[in-house]
Amino acid sequence: MNKVDPQLAKEIAGIRNSISRSDRTDYVTTYTEKEFFNNKTTLERVLILRTRGCSWSYHSGCSMCGYWDDTNPEIGKEELENQINSFLKEHPKGEVLKIFTSGSFFDPIEIDSGLQLSIIERVLQGYDHLIVESRPEYIRKVVGDLKKFGGRVQVAIGLESTDPSILKNSVNKNYDFGDFKEAAMLLRENGISVRTYLLLKPPFMTESEAIRDSIKSARELAQYSDFISINPMNIQRGTLVERMYKEGNYRPPWLWSVVTILQSLRDTGIPVVSLVTASGKKRGAHNGHICDRKFSEGIRNFSETLDFGFLDELKCDCQESWKNFVEVEEETGIPMSEVILND
Repeated sequence: MNKVDPQLAKEIAGIRNSISRSDRTDYVTTYTEKEFFNNKTTLERVLILRTRGCSWSYHSGCSMCGYWDDTNPEIGKEELENQINSFLKEHPKGEVLKIFTSGSFFDPIEIDSGLQLSIIERVLQGYDHLIVESRPEYIRKVVGDLKKFGGRVQVAIGLESTDPSILKNSVNKNYDFGDFKEAAMLLRENGISVRTYLLLKPPFMTESEAIRDSIKSARELAQYSDFISINPMNIQRGTLVERMYKEGNYRPPWLWSVVTILQSLRDTGIPVVSLVTASGKKRGAHNGHICDRKFSEGIRNFSETLDFGFLDELKCDCQESWKNFVEVEEETGIPMSEVILND
């Protein structure tokens, strides 16, 4: 496991402990979204289960993750069974189901081990494919049981970056590229495909550093992954990143940066998409210009089709402002806050 910065971990834990958590026991939400999956545009259903939360978050957690307030420490096996029963009664079948848990699906403390397999078996009675998320440390114990679901289950791992310094000093991830590679190879050797999340612009990084890191990380991990999702930072409540944002010490990435990264990874050999949360808003990736909606739709359309034509046609005068922003940060070596653009 990757060592963490003790001071950073202490800071994050202090912020996290000030957040009130939910007392609800129902699932958080469900919705549909389109994505390029299995070589075609696919309508996927998303289910967010309410669990006790990520085990790492009880120790410290990651600098950008605000899912803590959707969790309930009293949630156990019975409550999760009720959530699954309720969901499958309303939405019994479909092509692809994504299950998010605000933590790790294969964490036995978060979801009982027997219940994990029961959920997978029940879901695959009505859905063609299931996508779940997990930290890498839980994979070795479950991969043998997952083998029989080969070709129908995909495991998503939030690696965020392949750079150990960024993982330690910016994200506070508590695992590294080596841990990811071990888990990814185990999954793929047993017929389970791997989706990898990369975080665009963790705290303490300039725009150009963030762009270079996402491109470099995607190229380094591509051989271990079947699908890469570039996740631009969105500022979530009760996080270190939110505190920095409110103090004027952090700006989410530009949509120009998202487009640049996706264009640079055309030759990766596997799908590389970006489903931008809060796209065009101040707390999400944005250009801060009237083109935000056009760029948001273009990136979304690309991620649903893998048609680079949607990115190629994105043009705006604010490109010069983005370039100037990047250049000034490069010269000073200091991340800048928001710049208001004049139309």
